[in-house]
Amino acid sequence: MKVDTSLDSGDTKMSGTGEANVKSFFLNVCSNADLSPAIAAMMTLMELLRLDDSKTLVELIEKMRKARESLTQTDVSLVSVSSGCELFVRFITLAHAELEQATDFSSVRDILLKRGEKFISTMQESRKKIVHHSMNLIKDGMVILTHSRSRCVLAAMREAAKQGRQFSVYVTESQPDCEGKKMVEELAAEKIPVTMILDAAVGYIMERVTCVMVGAEGVCENGGIINKIGSCSMATLAHLKNKPVYVLVESFKFIRTIPLNNSSLPKNYLHRYSVLSTNSEIHSEHPMVDYTHPDNITLLYTDVGIIPTSAVTEYLIKLYT
Repeated sequence: MKVDTSLDSGDTKMSGTGEANVKSFFLNVCSNADLSPAIAAMMTLMELLRLDDSKTLVELIEKMRKARESLTQTDVSLVSVSSGCELFVRFITLAHAELEQATDFSSVRDILLKRGEKFISTMQESRKKIVHHSMNLIKDGMVILTHSRSRCVLAAMREAAKQGRQFSVYVTESQPDCEGKKMVEELAAEKIPVTMILDAAVGYIMERVTCVMVGAEGVCENGGIINKIGSCSMATLAHLKNKPVYVLVESFKFIRTIPLNNSSLPKNYLHRYSVLSTNSEIHSEHPMVDYTHPDNITLLYTDVGIIPTSAVTEYLIKLYT
């Protein structure tokens, strides 16, 4: 089965295996707004595998590691891209009798390609499974607060609207890139009543909502999430107001890390930006993401089922042993 990496526009062929070619291919695949950056990263590694001229599995894995580092240097969802690449490489290189019986590396590469296509095909179905699991989550009369733009949340809301559910949505503007505006436009196109609010208005609006529903860029080993900056504040306020917080997220975003707190997040999660000032010494920086503790999350709606935050550790243990 061939994995479809075709887009509506642009060339999706990788012209070489150099860092610039890898990044260019990845960003081109990412131009499909409906495609998760993690899936785009997996597709990039698949294309690299097709073109690769390695002579051993160790050499290939090292090239995949370097490609992963290169992709995480782009300004595209660092957490989910890193997680997606790690899971992809682990899945295709798992020790198995099939690999052990291969007589040459050409045969090994064919096996890896088949595994890669199977893995990506399965991962591309994740969102549909999440929508299925969340079918009864959105009910008539609900007022939902969401943050930024989540493909999984959008898909669940679209399906609920298609089934005739009557509900309304508040969406944060989501500074600094204002991704919430895009979410508002997409919900409005589905005739779903939607209102955009300032990020600073979350506390004001919280008492009016039924629940909070967000996506995630990564799910930590303890069930906490790493997501667009502002998610932590929203979930913390919701918890204080006894509002349930539901996270809709693909299992390929589960990561083997447990931040102690927001201060312990890696420095590369920070993004510098310019401010208008007469003082050239002034600069500003803001985190791209923040960490939400599992205590402030009610349930995770994933492609592997509806699970409590405590179940993530067990899933990762099975995945990596």
